[in-house]
Amino acid sequence: MRGALVALSVLGAAAAVVLGARHTWPELGRARFHLTAVQAERAAPVREGLPFVLFERWRAELRPGERWWLDIPPGASEGLTNRGGVYRAYAVFFFLPALPARTEDAAEVVFRLGAAP
Repeated sequence: MRGALVALSVLGAAAAVVLGARHTWPELGRARFHLTAVQAERAAPVREGLPFVLFERWRAELRPGERWWLDIPPGASEGLTNRGGVYRAYAVFFFLPALPARTEDAAEVVFRLGAAP
């Protein structure tokens, strides 16, 4: 019984991968060719309604390897996180090669935003 259950699970997972790839990858490929380099760089913050110009200004203040902290209120709930979490998640990627600090006290640079719109 256990072997049949494992086989059924593997078969279901394989089917999900095949069906997901069949519908997702062609869309990603088509979308990629319709964006300029600038549009592609701004796609995520535009999609999430983030202030891209503000993130660019903050990034310009950071040096590689420098530790930063984003002080922002939680804001409204969004899915499994909140608006402040969306800002912080984007900052982790966008500020590379600078790194997020574990705490505000451990940060070399602190960015403050009064409210997450």
